[in-house]
Amino acid sequence: MFEPQDHPNDFTYPGGPPKPPYDNAGWTLAFQMGVQFDRILNGFDGPFEKIVGPAKFPPGRVGEARNAAGFLLSHRTNDAFIAINRLLASREEVYWLKKPFSAGENTYPAGTVFIPAKPSTLPMLQKLAADLGLNFDTAAARPAGEAFQLRPMRIGLWDRYGGSMPSGWVRWLLEKFEFPFEVVYPKTLDAGNLAAKFDVLVFVTGAVSPSTETGSENRFDTPPDPDGVPPEFRERLGRISVEKTVPQLLQFLHEGGTILAIGSSTSLGYQAGLPITNALTEKLPDGTDKPLSREQFYVPGSVLRARVDNTNPLAYGIGEEVDILFDNSPVFRLKPDAGLKSVRPVAWFHSKQALRSGWAWGEGYLEQAVAVVDASVGKGKLFLFGPEITFRGQPHGTFKFLFNGIFYGRSASVTLP
Repeated sequence: MFEPQDHPNDFTYPGGPPKPPYDNAGWTLAFQMGVQFDRILNGFDGPFEKIVGPAKFPPGRVGEARNAAGFLLSHRTNDAFIAINRLLASREEVYWLKKPFSAGENTYPAGTVFIPAKPSTLPMLQKLAADLGLNFDTAAARPAGEAFQLRPMRIGLWDRYGGSMPSGWVRWLLEKFEFPFEVVYPKTLDAGNLAAKFDVLVFVTGAVSPSTETGSENRFDTPPDPDGVPPEFRERLGRISVEKTVPQLLQFLHEGGTILAIGSSTSLGYQAGLPITNALTEKLPDGTDKPLSREQFYVPGSVLRARVDNTNPLAYGIGEEVDILFDNSPVFRLKPDAGLKSVRPVAWFHSKQALRSGWAWGEGYLEQAVAVVDASVGKGKLFLFGPEITFRGQPHGTFKFLFNGIFYGRSASVTLP
């Protein structure tokens, strides 16, 4: 749970290619969950007592409410999103502050959550503090400057007939953190008019094919015979296709919608014409690009360290570096005109030694490769997450990429009075 896995290099013969691990080689939960810890090898003692069963977290606190203009909540805690969703469902105002600021002895980073005080606010915050262990500081005056005003989002989560395991895990996350959402099947997407139904669409790995063909073919993804499917479930049949579905998704983006694409579904970035290239290719003598072979690069499910621009709203609440579960994931390089086209890197591998736990062959190819992209498409937002930021409900340290993306794209930018 705490120690990194160190998978050995086992070569087929001296000087030959390595034998890759069969499955995930690194999974250290403390890294995935963003837990900071010290390893103590010397004996020590203290006023300790044995805990039996799951430990109950201590209740949080709410600052002095008399004459308060509002309350401040840290963006660092994942459970802050449960609080945000409950507040929005109760018609409370919620903002993300765009700039860091100081109040008294405290300094608050960009992304700090501000909740203006109303008669109904304090009792709700007191209950949230008790239920979730969250702390709310008092703001004597409204923080000045720009902020994102949040509102409840109409979320659509892609799935398919028979079920997608990655989609199922994201469904569990959205339920756990109290995001309202609807499961969406390909026929609904193909019908279009998506902006009238949704603000945000989420596509997990396996939803959008990296090729120009309709869907990906594998033994888990063979379409059933419609005649063998009960009539009440036939509306769930179908796949996302480049010819029929992708134009509807691009129209949704141009009309102001937000799309979150994870893993192989980031191929939507190429279909949207973003100024990005595949980072895991090599240039051939004739000038064409060839994907790296498995003997050159292979990372079968390991934990890698990435640098983060946490001034970008997509990364609010995340540190300057983050551990990411990488499973032969897509990564990108931005073309020179990316900045001019409002395409920005949010997380990238900043060194040739990105491996934290597991096994990575040819990890030097990842240096300066971009893992998370924030792109504007028309009036909307397309967020690309190459690595598995929600993998099996484990990497709590990267859940905020998903949660931030849900709110960021469609939140209004306002100036607080």
